[in-house]
Amino acid sequence: MAEVKNTFGKDEKIKSTKVISALFDRNSPSNQSFLVYPIKVVYFFEENVENQTETFLPKTLISVSKKKFKRAVDRNLIKRRLREAYRQNKKSFDRPLNVAFIYVASDILPFEKLELAIKNCLKRIKTGKSATPLNQATE
Repeated sequence: MAEVKNTFGKDEKIKSTKVISALFDRNSPSNQSFLVYPIKVVYFFEENVENQTETFLPKTLISVSKKKFKRAVDRNLIKRRLREAYRQNKKSFDRPLNVAFIYVASDILPFEKLELAIKNCLKRIKTGKSATPLNQATE
């Protein structure tokens, strides 16, 4: 497996509205979701892959609710902490992956708790354990 760089560049972020709407499409059977407090994870693996020997870094989206955190300063602090925790602990996958990390807690948690949650999320995605299809998940 190739060395994973400790960066979080443009090519690792989800920018396309098509991909974002596909990620949150409740009718798609390929979408999976689970909750590792304080993060809800929604993801899907892309199916049409030409080269099976290559490893892929996930394309990532990080979201914090404006309803729970009115001040942009607080939302940006949480997003910055989540991005840093992801950047330090990211893994490569054998298929292209699109993943959204949604912060669901109603208070600002310290970096250590967020990092532990991100590690657990990535481990669960890698092993594929106990994820529910998005159309069956309850909110």
